[in-house]
Amino acid sequence: MPVNFDDVAEGAGGGVKDNTAMQDAIDQEREERRQYAHAMSMRVNAPMKIDEGTVPDRAFEGFGTVEAQNQEKPLVPLMPERGILKDEWMGVEIGDAKKCEVRVVITKRNIGIGAEFDTSGEVMRDRLPLEEVTEVTNEDGAVVLRTNPDGYSSGRVYKFYCQGNNWRNLIETNVKAEHARVNSKLKVVRQVLRRYYNSRPYQWFLSTTIVVNFFLVVYESQVQPLPQTDPFCVADPGHARCGNVYENLQTFDILFTAFFTLELAINMYVHWFFAFVKNPWNDFDFCIVMVSLVNSADIEGLEYLSGARAFRIFRLAGKFNSLRRIVAALGSSILPMANAFLIGGIFLLILAVLGTEFFKMRDEVNFGTMFRTVYSLWLMIAFGNWDNDLPVIKEDGTVDTGVLLYLIVVVVVLLWIALQVVLAVLLDNFIAATAHEDNIVRKGELLEANAQNLNTGGLEPLLMEMLKLFDTSEQLGRGIKKLFYHLDYNNAGTINYEKMYQGAKKLQTDPQILVSTEDWKILIGDGANCTPEGEMNIAHFEFMMRSQVKSYVQRNLTDIAAMHEEEIEQHIILTSLRLLLMLDPSTRMETLMVKVTELSEDVVSLRTKMMQAVKRIETAAVAVLKATTGGAAPPTLMNANEAPERANRAPVGTMGGNFGLPSIRGSISEARDT
Repeated sequence: MPVNFDDVAEGAGGGVKDNTAMQDAIDQEREERRQYAHAMSMRVNAPMKIDEGTVPDRAFEGFGTVEAQNQEKPLVPLMPERGILKDEWMGVEIGDAKKCEVRVVITKRNIGIGAEFDTSGEVMRDRLPLEEVTEVTNEDGAVVLRTNPDGYSSGRVYKFYCQGNNWRNLIETNVKAEHARVNSKLKVVRQVLRRYYNSRPYQWFLSTTIVVNFFLVVYESQVQPLPQTDPFCVADPGHARCGNVYENLQTFDILFTAFFTLELAINMYVHWFFAFVKNPWNDFDFCIVMVSLVNSADIEGLEYLSGARAFRIFRLAGKFNSLRRIVAALGSSILPMANAFLIGGIFLLILAVLGTEFFKMRDEVNFGTMFRTVYSLWLMIAFGNWDNDLPVIKEDGTVDTGVLLYLIVVVVVLLWIALQVVLAVLLDNFIAATAHEDNIVRKGELLEANAQNLNTGGLEPLLMEMLKLFDTSEQLGRGIKKLFYHLDYNNAGTINYEKMYQGAKKLQTDPQILVSTEDWKILIGDGANCTPEGEMNIAHFEFMMRSQVKSYVQRNLTDIAAMHEEEIEQHIILTSLRLLLMLDPSTRMETLMVKVTELSEDVVSLRTKMMQAVKRIETAAVAVLKATTGGAAPPTLMNANEAPERANRAPVGTMGGNFGLPSIRGSISEARDT
């Protein structure tokens, strides 16, 4: 077959052009991926958008800004506002961080260090408990504080560049006072007593004592004992109310009063002050003990206070969950029920006024005044008693229409409407309060289930607070950025395990977050989500936090679905939500994009190698033909009939040289937009 060297040269040149086009496509795709990564990083580092009229978003403010204005306790603490002993702007170095001019505040127990870029001085960058300071020295014109490696500050070294010795003297004085307070024997005794007081054996013993005292009060109320000097006992010494019963009960009463007074004193000492006052059962017990002490003094005219001792039995409600829930539900229903009672009382007074005006001349004894009418209506409502001089049926057998209509109005308004409204309000609020208590119990069960989860990263308390604070992805991004700056205390742009461990401890979460080395490996994905040095930049950190939030929601859905396993509808809904999160199309699409990109690069590389091989084969074939023809023009490789077929294949080859790469790239762009 003759060979056309012009066509061969043209084909080789077309292969080179295809190779160049494919290389351009590869470079374009890589540039698109680079721009996408840069856009993600810029989105994380973008300036925060604050609506007009809201609180300005200060640097390092943590979760205490626009999205958390109503948060009582921001995760990143703020500077102290009360108990300030000294307040000054000065240069500060924390660990290996650079020196910066910030606000420093000292109180009796802490030193607050302001954020570097916060000109308001309200945001706290770090808090140094004075009880953890182990050494105070002067170095290079700065007051240097070294801390306990196992404490809240994790052994950080703090340098304060202040004028004069006033700051050092104040710090040393407060450090010594704080060490004396922490290491005092009274505090040790209080801790021991607190453990003993809150132990289960002592609480059972206290509950038993309350029950015994209650039944003694009931027995005393039934027997009504009299002292032996009473005239009745002098006349009849053998009567059951006489003898030694009165003296024995008085002795027991004194012993129980002394015991409960001592118990109250211990409770006040180990839980003083706010922990004691905020507990309503402690306040109730305080009032009962005071009444018992007054009753023991035997003051004339206050004998009726002895019956108040029986109310002490309600303290058992604070010891048993079931009783506490019932009492709490009843207590929360009192105020709404009182409002319904008020409406019913108004109706009762209106009907009493009408009844007095209508019937005072016919029955002055029962309807002569408003209060007499109220009493008569109360007897009728409570006991169904209509015993008066106003019979509905007269002696001659006729019906008294006025009395009948009045009775119908009273029954409809008071019995059928007002009383039913009171009961409905009581029942509604009781059910709502019981549901609230159930939710508290279920929340505790959920927290216990979260504590039993393994290989989670150890950030559950932080993730729980973040779900409360943020409503949108934009707010979550701002919060993650602030959290990263809080952890990156030296502004290095990256965080490692030490920064994560030290910074997480300083977040105001309950319980405190203690990140272990195993947790850190989970957070960085065993090295997949970090730099080669094992550090996370802000893009790595955002990816990690968003993944942690998603995993936390999935675990919660799993635990809650297990808690509602018997409620088939809720169980199916929660399980479906968990599966939807597990099969999140955005995550799968990102993985698919990566795989398609890798495949396209492999195909292009193979195409390039094939074109180079074809070029070498063509060059060798030309050389062989020249050698066999003695240097004459070799015959063409294809005849005229085959030329149109090659011409038709050329566009296909040109397009197919990228193996559909433009369409793949278009699919990738479309998937990314989705």
